[in-house]
Amino acid sequence: MRNETRAASVTTVLPTLGLLPVIAVSALAAGAPAAAQQQPTVMLDELSLSGAAGGEAASGYRTTYGASPKLQKPLAETPKTIAVITQKEMEERNATSVLEVLRTTPGITLGSGEGGTPMGDRPYVRGYQAATDMMIDGVRNLGRTSQEAFATESVEVAKGPGGTYSGRGATGGSINLVSKQAREGENFQHLSATLGNASQKRLSYDANFDFGDGLAARLNLMAQDGGIPGRDELQDNRRGIAFALSKRFGASKLSLNLYHSRADSTPDLGVPMGSANYRPAENGGLRFGSGTKADPWRPIELGPKEAFYGSALRDYRKVTNSSAQVKFETELRPGLTWTSTLALIGSEQDYIVSRATVAAGAAGTPNLAQRDLRTGYRQNSATAFHSVLTGEGQTGGIRHNYAIGVEVARERMRSRASTGSPAVGRTPVASPDPYMPVTGTPLRWTTWNPFVKTDTSALYIFDSMTLSERWTLDLGLRYDRYEISDGTRSNVANMLNYSAGLTYKLAPNGMAYFSYGTSTNPSGECAGMAGGADGASACTLSAGNVNLDPEKNRSFELGTKLELYNDRLLLSAALFRTEKTNARVTDPVTGSGVALAGKSRAQGIELGVAGEINDRWGISAGYTYTDAKWINSGGTRENDGNALQFVGKHGFSLWSTYRVTDTITLGGGATFTDKRYLTTDNIAVLPSQWRFDAMASFQLAQNTSLQVNVNNLFDERLYDASHVGLFANRAPGRSITAKLDYRF
Repeated sequence: MRNETRAASVTTVLPTLGLLPVIAVSALAAGAPAAAQQQPTVMLDELSLSGAAGGEAASGYRTTYGASPKLQKPLAETPKTIAVITQKEMEERNATSVLEVLRTTPGITLGSGEGGTPMGDRPYVRGYQAATDMMIDGVRNLGRTSQEAFATESVEVAKGPGGTYSGRGATGGSINLVSKQAREGENFQHLSATLGNASQKRLSYDANFDFGDGLAARLNLMAQDGGIPGRDELQDNRRGIAFALSKRFGASKLSLNLYHSRADSTPDLGVPMGSANYRPAENGGLRFGSGTKADPWRPIELGPKEAFYGSALRDYRKVTNSSAQVKFETELRPGLTWTSTLALIGSEQDYIVSRATVAAGAAGTPNLAQRDLRTGYRQNSATAFHSVLTGEGQTGGIRHNYAIGVEVARERMRSRASTGSPAVGRTPVASPDPYMPVTGTPLRWTTWNPFVKTDTSALYIFDSMTLSERWTLDLGLRYDRYEISDGTRSNVANMLNYSAGLTYKLAPNGMAYFSYGTSTNPSGECAGMAGGADGASACTLSAGNVNLDPEKNRSFELGTKLELYNDRLLLSAALFRTEKTNARVTDPVTGSGVALAGKSRAQGIELGVAGEINDRWGISAGYTYTDAKWINSGGTRENDGNALQFVGKHGFSLWSTYRVTDTITLGGGATFTDKRYLTTDNIAVLPSQWRFDAMASFQLAQNTSLQVNVNNLFDERLYDASHVGLFANRAPGRSITAKLDYRF
């Protein structure tokens, strides 16, 4: 039963547009002295790092530099693990959403939402949640929705506490979605049409136009319809448009990026987990755990793999994402660049979804699944202004590459109340019926709850100091002022974070490093986007945590990076340890309330390889071992030593392609995800799993190619995530697609 009355899309905070003249005036002020001194013109982005249309990310498995101006050195020389999933890899793997990218990224596992915790992308990086640490071109995207990938050039995953890099949060790391930009000197048009099983259909168009005189534009369009392979009754329909424009004025450049996407899909929380209500005797003695650490609950695998436990007549999900960004860059003088960015980001989603769990019943009666109603309607908006000065200089015998910047952001989120209770009857666990009649009263969205308001301002400095031919010292310092209110409570936090990295150049193509960094998690950082399932450790704003100081995190990393084959292939290895030293837990003294008395840690090893071995063979692969557990879980400490939720110890991913002939390329991949506990007491678990993928590409003519993908080659039962251990989200079954690509 679909909601017939939807509010208008997210309202842009119009007064923030007043910052646009600030950028323009600043640009003129910066440009005037440069012209007066008649300094030589420095063409920004004049050097293309790849001869292929679209740049490095479109033609290879690695990028030389990160997208953020805070990263002053090439990634191969940065004392930090930063994984980059490029446009080339995403297209070869037929990954059309950020969720699909994250599924096959080692070191990342997934959580889920339902009602209080909204549905959407909810990644965990190195053991800790990063759902509110996802950026779009360096600007935090607070709304926990689902992101498309049609206009994404690369996905950057910065590992380890990133308080100096990303601001609040970023305990295990942060994720930055890098948008496709208008590119000077390039003219291309790519038109792709995809067909697949489950009625999958997708059209995409990517075009770049160089008009001369420093003016370039880029247009991306996308339309998708169809189902989800291996999942009955599910639909996943999307539309998207992205436009980028850039104009160079001598030593300055002005860029505009606009983005809009919407999705209309059938939400699915997967299958019920084993529970005390499940009676094995009614299903041939099949057991799915007993709810102990030794034998935790597991997903119930009774019905066919395609079974849908929701309601095809009631459940729906609508998501809209929009953004606008204006960026001004200017060379004040050779070696000194000033960049200012104004960004507006908005999202909206509303949904009805069924949470299927095993209902209580008498012995001798069939196991039935009850489908509890879960709903959500949220709007999010963010306005951010970033300004950074980057340059290089020398003091004595020390060369400096530095970045000094400020960030100001205003974030708003509100949710909507509802009336009505559309109900769906219970259904057999072994053979669920998604078409049972909907009874009760229709759902109606009514009044808006008060805004959750978050205002932040930050000042930071990074300095990469080359001490000698072999030694480099990287230092970072950041101050954040954080203010949040939810209409009832408010919190203010002043946070100071720092980072340091010492690098030793082992050879011209290799280095070793040791780094240290901190981050902080203030109370309320996910206010309005979490329910009560996390208890005392919740990141919402509550009576128990509103007056607490932020949680503090620290990380140590010892690693090495090596470039091979004329710097085309990057190898990396790192030992890491992240500690949360004052976690929010149940007060161990009183046995109730919240206290900063807990401690958790995640430690392990990470290995990576990305690039080209030769002109025919490319590879992107990684392995992580993450031992994440509670040291002090608070309260009576019964969970001390337990694994942190949603984190697998072992994670592995491989993607490799080989050009067999000038017209045929073969590729394949494998992804392993270890078992993941779903509750703090470790009594529910998702099993370990392997996924195998295959790809073949055929150059049919000079401008025409055909790519065939088979993902989840062996049609395994795969599980993405859970939320509170009551259900297990299912990943797609075997997906077979054929994509015809025409380039002109």
